[in-house]
Amino acid sequence: MPKSVLLIAYNYPPLISPQSIRWLYLSRELNKLGYKIDVLTINMPQRFKDLTEMIPKESNIYRVFPGVFYHITYKYSREKSKTDVTSNSKNSPDAIYRLYLLIHSICNTFLIPDIYSEWLPHALLKGYTVMKENKYDVIISSSEPRVCHLVAYVLKRFFPVKWIADYGDPWVYPVSTQKDYMIKKKIIKGIEAHILKYLDFITLAANGIKSLYLKEYSFLQDKKIEVITQGYDPELFEAILAEKGQKDFVLTYCGSFFKNLRDPSNFFNGLKGLNIPEMKVKIAGRINEFVENLKEGPLDKIIEYKGFINHKDSLYLEKNSTLLIFISNAIDTQIPGKIYEYIGAKRPILCITDNSEDLSSRLIKDTNRGIVVSNDSEEIKAGILKFYNLWKDGKLDNSFNLNDLDGFTWHYSAKKISEVIDKL
Repeated sequence: MPKSVLLIAYNYPPLISPQSIRWLYLSRELNKLGYKIDVLTINMPQRFKDLTEMIPKESNIYRVFPGVFYHITYKYSREKSKTDVTSNSKNSPDAIYRLYLLIHSICNTFLIPDIYSEWLPHALLKGYTVMKENKYDVIISSSEPRVCHLVAYVLKRFFPVKWIADYGDPWVYPVSTQKDYMIKKKIIKGIEAHILKYLDFITLAANGIKSLYLKEYSFLQDKKIEVITQGYDPELFEAILAEKGQKDFVLTYCGSFFKNLRDPSNFFNGLKGLNIPEMKVKIAGRINEFVENLKEGPLDKIIEYKGFINHKDSLYLEKNSTLLIFISNAIDTQIPGKIYEYIGAKRPILCITDNSEDLSSRLIKDTNRGIVVSNDSEEIKAGILKFYNLWKDGKLDNSFNLNDLDGFTWHYSAKKISEVIDKL
């Protein structure tokens, strides 16, 4: 018999992130399978509406104050555009953005495990009330951010309920991706080691995270861990119109860039060495400190930076591209969820990697979805030229398997997590 679930997800539409998209689709699919999915999440200003129309109507959504810092952030937020970064005025959005980053860094340093912990008291108060008023069989907490697991941990101590902790990212990366003091990392690992002993099951977005956790925490049991990958919705892609008569060789990158984790520098250098008149490059997403690279010649003429766009516009870009650009993480722990969207778009993929046998590279090669090249500017340039020549000869789409892959759909992932819920 399908069960009643309370999903604790800070990241949930209209706030868009990989975990937000993950649990929007999983909650929709679980709802179709007969589960009742209610959601405890943050409250956002009314102008944020992305994907809210896709939230299951049967779900109760309990929205809670996110905390002072992010309340102000969302209230006054304005996604950076290409024109923002070219301004040098002291009162420019760029100057305000630097002040914002300074305040964020200070708060993130002193709050444990991170700045999102400001949501904890508000989520606990609402979560306790919701749990008292409703009978839930299972709590699922979605991390990132890590605070969701803390909320679930406390609620489980008060109520006789099963708890599944879902990890999109590990709490502590094997290599540094941001400035965290060693003592803080030890405290975070200590907290995580404690709460892991109280949960009933773990779901993870990639095999690499599973391997990492089994190694880091010897008390964990393999039988209580399941890998539930990201996915794509074939029906949603089918509804997106495909442009006809496209005459340009369009390269598209959707997603984020991160120093030390997903660095586009060699990709940019490879583009500089190409002379393809028909080539257009589109980038959409938060590209952080790399936004300055876009002002360098000839990138300023090659690349069209679209900033942070809504989810469906991103899918439209992907489906109407000649070639999709994918940059693997520098560590072989995760597979960025964007790769599953790319599979759904049914376009060839150029996978740029530091390790040709990492999880993402093996996925591309095993499914014959594209070509894998080393994270080297010359190899990247050669890879793009190979795709270009296939495109010019009219052989591009027939050179790769661009069919639907059922094992990577959200429906498939939801069936796997439904099996986890049912056996608790």
